[in-house]
Amino acid sequence: MSSKKNRSISVTDTILLVTNAGGRCSFNYEGKYCNKILSDGRVNLGERAHIVGVNGPRANESIKCDKNAYENLIWLCRDHHKIIDHTSNLNIYTVDALREMKARHEAKISTGRYPYYGSDQTTHDYSVLSCLFEFIDIHTLYSCAASYPRIHLDFFDVSDMCFHFREGNPGALPLKDPVLRRAFMNFESSHYNLAQLLRPNNTVSEDMFTHIYTWPRTIFGENRVYKYLLDVERLIDLIESRFPQILHQKVYDPFPEINM
Repeated sequence: MSSKKNRSISVTDTILLVTNAGGRCSFNYEGKYCNKILSDGRVNLGERAHIVGVNGPRANESIKCDKNAYENLIWLCRDHHKIIDHTSNLNIYTVDALREMKARHEAKISTGRYPYYGSDQTTHDYSVLSCLFEFIDIHTLYSCAASYPRIHLDFFDVSDMCFHFREGNPGALPLKDPVLRRAFMNFESSHYNLAQLLRPNNTVSEDMFTHIYTWPRTIFGENRVYKYLLDVERLIDLIESRFPQILHQKVYDPFPEINM
C-alpha cells in the first residue's frame, strides 16, 4: 500500500467512472444484478465506492495506483455501496471480487449490451421505474389529486420530473413490457391533461402552509381527475404485481431534516 497522501477524487476520474459504467450501478455478483439508472438529468444518485478503502473497508490491501484514482473506484447505487462495505460482507466482496465486478459491468456497457444483462426486459423496466420513483413518491400520485378541487402542489412536480428523466436518460423510456408501457403512457397523458387544466390563475385560492390550491369545481375537471385516478391505480397495480419492492423504496429528499 502506498504511503503517500491520496489526492481527492477528480472530476475527470468521476466522469470516466460514470461514463464507463453507462450511468448505472455496477453491482453484479453470482447472477444477481442491480443495473439501476443513477441519474434523472439533474440529480446524481450514484456513489463512487472505493475498491481498496482509503481508511475503511479493505484499506490494508496493497494497491499500485492512488486510492482515489479511477482504477480503484466502482460506480454503485447507495444500497450496494453499503452492502459491499458492510463488515459482515468483506469476505465476499474482496478486492479481487470488486475488480472483476467492475470489469464485467463495464465490458457489457462497452460491447453494446446496455441496458440489459442478457435479454431480460424486466431488468430494464425495473431499473427505469426504480430510478424514477426514487424521485417521485409513488404513494402520493393518487392522494395529491383525489381531493379535487383541492390539489396538492406535489402534483405539478411529477410532470417536471418525468420530463427531466426523459431528457437525462434517452432510451430509458418507453418501457419494454407492452402492458406496463401502455399503462405508463396513459398515466403520463392523463397527468399532463389534468395539469394543463389546473393552471394557477386568479380564480384559485392558495394555502401556503399546506401547499394546497383549490380550483373552481367543473364537470370537465371532475372527468379528467377521474381518468387520472384510474390510470394511477392501473399503473400502481401493475408495478405492485411485477416490482413490489419499488413501492417500499426510499424517496430521494433534496432537503433532509438535520437533527441538531
